[in-house]
Amino acid sequence: MSGVGYLILSKLTYQAEPVACTLEAKLCPGGSYVGRIGPDCEFAACPSETLCEGGPYLSYFANDYIEDAITDYLLTQKHFSWKTKEDSRNFCVVENLNPEDELFPLYVWARCGEFIIQDDELKEVSGMSGPTKINYPNEMSFYDLNRFSYEAPGDGSRYSEDIKRIFPENVQQRIFGFNRENINIKIEALAINWFIFSRKAGN
Repeated sequence: MSGVGYLILSKLTYQAEPVACTLEAKLCPGGSYVGRIGPDCEFAACPSETLCEGGPYLSYFANDYIEDAITDYLLTQKHFSWKTKEDSRNFCVVENLNPEDELFPLYVWARCGEFIIQDDELKEVSGMSGPTKINYPNEMSFYDLNRFSYEAPGDGSRYSEDIKRIFPENVQQRIFGFNRENINIKIEALAINWFIFSRKAGN
């Protein structure tokens, strides 16, 4: 595809079998672009083509504004977003673990990663994935990032104990049965799109 160029995409380190996909873009009807994603290197579905359930952009939020505000907040927190490379780029995506309740606190699965292009490959330098409780005053506002707070379980032996302390029982069951495939695809697609747009802007 002209103006985009190609890069080899290696699958992220959390997957056992690496797969290489060309970093190219498909123009969607709404004017946005999507890239190729694993495991079969097919183009991700355009935003208007995604399903409410089961698709790669599963999120279960009442509106995109809430989701965007939460991910923007997570990117300001060292627990979720840090840099080990000067030229890296950080991304966060979330999935709502309790969509029945639209009021805060919200219980989400957060997936954040630091990505870099190295030797013509997209690589995840560092990252995290886990359940998180997001707090915010339940009032009409434009989501001041300074008013958010979070609580996340500790590592190792503290993990199960913190899950029971932080999350209600119905959310605990979803945490222990959480399938990370969709959220991993989602952050990969986000990273691909960002680098595609960056390359297009540089041409």
